[in-house]
Amino acid sequence: MAGVQERIGAGVIVDTNVIISALIPKNSKLREFLLTTEIPLHAPDYMLMELEKYWGIIEKKAKKRGITEPELAHFREELLGRIIFHPLSEYRGFINKAYRICREFDEKDTPFVALALSLRLPIVTDDKGLLAHAGEYDVIPLNDVLR
Repeated sequence: MAGVQERIGAGVIVDTNVIISALIPKNSKLREFLLTTEIPLHAPDYMLMELEKYWGIIEKKAKKRGITEPELAHFREELLGRIIFHPLSEYRGFINKAYRICREFDEKDTPFVALALSLRLPIVTDDKGLLAHAGEYDVIPLNDVLR
């Protein structure tokens, strides 16, 4: 199997957990990586709905770690500005296959797997379900990318 650098060169799919993990710590190695990498970052536009849904929880966790609301909003704007968002119409043809895969662990991951199948790009994640069920789609553990 190709090394991590070869696998991510054309781009990667980032899941919502990766973005949340980059937002919350005040000094985040992950956020720095996502903001400075030349690797194209992709996500289904579904990610925006997930972030909106959990934004209150994200704000509370960030506040506990000393991040002000303006700082958090700035981090969010910066990170989301680096991601190429794809509407459902771009990966609709892979939704059924992705759903059959994801229903084994988490149906909410369906858009990410469908986009990965459509673009033929790996998903970078620390999600245990996505990592454990890789096979028909490529996945790279987040820690492997940050090394």
